[in-house]
Amino acid sequence: MADEATPGLGSPPSKEPSPEVKIPDKFVKDGKPDLGAFVTSYTELETNFRKKNDDLRKEVEAGLFKERPEAADKYAVPEIEGIDKEELAAHPMLGWWREQAFTGGLSQKKFDEGIAKYIEVMSPKDIPEETMKQALGDNFKQRIAAVEAWAQKTAKSPGELAALQAGAVSPDGIKLYERLMGVAGNMEGENPPPQQETLTIEMLRSMQQDPKYFDPAQRDPAFIKKVEDGYAKLYPAKRA
Repeated sequence: MADEATPGLGSPPSKEPSPEVKIPDKFVKDGKPDLGAFVTSYTELETNFRKKNDDLRKEVEAGLFKERPEAADKYAVPEIEGIDKEELAAHPMLGWWREQAFTGGLSQKKFDEGIAKYIEVMSPKDIPEETMKQALGDNFKQRIAAVEAWAQKTAKSPGELAALQAGAVSPDGIKLYERLMGVAGNMEGENPPPQQETLTIEMLRSMQQDPKYFDPAQRDPAFIKKVEDGYAKLYPAKRA
């Protein structure tokens, strides 16, 4: 038989007395809890906490934004080598970047660095000469020079010239401009001037290895004349 002092199976759990909750004296009035005083105290605590947060935020912002201009439109247009300052000032992205920089608390120096980085990323990258040669042929330099001359003649402003030059950095760009050069010539009622191919000594020696030059059965008079004219251009006869 189970000991009477020990609860057996099925016995109800013993109840421990609940700890007494002591209400601070400032929230007691006439021996009863003062709800009004509690609400007032909580409101004051919340207000003070919010004020401290606001003050802390202002202090942080003052530290972070101490080097930014007083307004977004006060960011000066930077001087960047090779970039027209007036065109940069008129760029539609400049206003947007000013707002972003001001919101982020950027200094003038960081503002300038952001613009310089954007120009660096957006600028066309140089394509290796070997790539240009494979796509355009051995006379790729002459073709590029012809397009550059056309751009210089066609552009009506430095901005237009920069835009044309930006597109003439790849084989596809060169080929496109060569077609445009032909269209422009036809629109003016003139045929575009034929491109004068300048043959190097290496190119001429390579052409001499062609059967069209040395094989009697395959000789091509036009091809032979091209080689001879090429040598004559490189080594003109001295006149007495």
